[in-house]
Amino acid sequence: MRPVIAPLLIQTDKSFEELYHLHWEKVLAVCYQGTRDLAQAEDLMHEIFQSLWERRTELCVEGPVANYLVRAAKLKLLAYHRDSANRRQIFDQVIPQKAGFEETTQRQVDYHLLSEHVNELVADLPHPCRDIFMMSRQKGMSNKAIAASLALSEKTVEYHLTRALRFLGKHLSEYQH
Repeated sequence: MRPVIAPLLIQTDKSFEELYHLHWEKVLAVCYQGTRDLAQAEDLMHEIFQSLWERRTELCVEGPVANYLVRAAKLKLLAYHRDSANRRQIFDQVIPQKAGFEETTQRQVDYHLLSEHVNELVADLPHPCRDIFMMSRQKGMSNKAIAASLALSEKTVEYHLTRALRFLGKHLSEYQH
């Protein structure tokens, strides 16, 4: 049976400091090897030693402390990678939804602004053009039905529609891609 290192090993600040100074480089190396990020490796190493300090009165280590610390570093790395993968998966799910939501909202705002601008321009059309345009585009009437209801020729209806569409096209050119 391996010797058990009793809780007395790290009961004082001095004994903990000695333990830290003896093993921090090895723990950091293991953490860095698993993360390839020095700042993250240092954070993981400090978490390991913090946990060791917090559990110092109840912790019994079998075998060499160095082996225990290396195992603790490897377990901490596994947890780090698991958590990173979970965060990445959540991020990958949330960001497209958020981007889609923002894009949809922007499109709705753009649509309402454009719709208001078109309504203002239609209101500025001369009387016969405006009436014919509204009957055609908003009520969905055919040129023949408009001509019959206004007692005009179809050519006159086409002329006024063309005039209205040119006017709108000219004033809405900034919205064309």
